[in-house]
Amino acid sequence: MAATVNVGHTSRFQIGRIILLVAAGLMTLNHSVLIFALDDPVLFMGYAAFNLYALIVIAIPFRQHEKWAWYATWILPIGLAIPASTDPKLAPFYSIVAAACVLGLLLTMRDFFAVDHQVAHRVP
Repeated sequence: MAATVNVGHTSRFQIGRIILLVAAGLMTLNHSVLIFALDDPVLFMGYAAFNLYALIVIAIPFRQHEKWAWYATWILPIGLAIPASTDPKLAPFYSIVAAACVLGLLLTMRDFFAVDHQVAHRVP
């Protein structure tokens, strides 16, 4: 029986992951504050939960090179770009964060899909 194990993280992966963690963390904080600052707390509770979930996925399974986590993390920039395209007041901030998330994902792509970063081990 053979098991595939990822060996180490490149600096490109680390930088991309940090960008994603910062973006998800700041958006979680932003929406958590807006729960109390604006008149629509239920909406911002949903956004805060969405961003917190993204933060947890990036912090744990993404770091472990789970491919599903890389694909699932694309929901974050898409979820930020859609409101940015519909509300001009949100567009500058959300577009910048969405672009940063895309950059982070592109920086990590090579580590997720490169065959040479995987080593097969025999498991008795």
